[in-house]
Amino acid sequence: MEWVETHGDFQLRNILHTDPGEAIGAAGAEGILAVVDLERSEPGPAVRDLVRLSDAWDGRPDLFEAFLAGYGRSLTGAEEGRLVIDTALDAVSGIAYGTAHGDPEPVERGLRTLTRLRAKHDALPSSTGETR
Repeated sequence: MEWVETHGDFQLRNILHTDPGEAIGAAGAEGILAVVDLERSEPGPAVRDLVRLSDAWDGRPDLFEAFLAGYGRSLTGAEEGRLVIDTALDAVSGIAYGTAHGDPEPVERGLRTLTRLRAKHDALPSSTGETR
């Protein structure tokens, strides 16, 4: 996979926006969009930034399709596989961090993510063609 500059912590709480007309000045007519919290940014596969963002479209395939339409393409098979791996690793990391620091949000997100990944895994056919 091609590596690009990634945010590293791309999630809804790090995306700030105003509604059209809400901002002061010339930009107010269109609104403002800002991405903050860049200390984890580094080169990596583009799907790295979809790991935490994917929680926003959990259970909403229409939102995921809308994202891909705006993205301009579907994910490749390699990107889909990398996304599953990175999502599982991020979930475990979030659980460990949240537990150690008394922060329930990453623990809840991590557990929710592992549950979602397990449900998808269980729905896949086994190598013999049977559902697990």
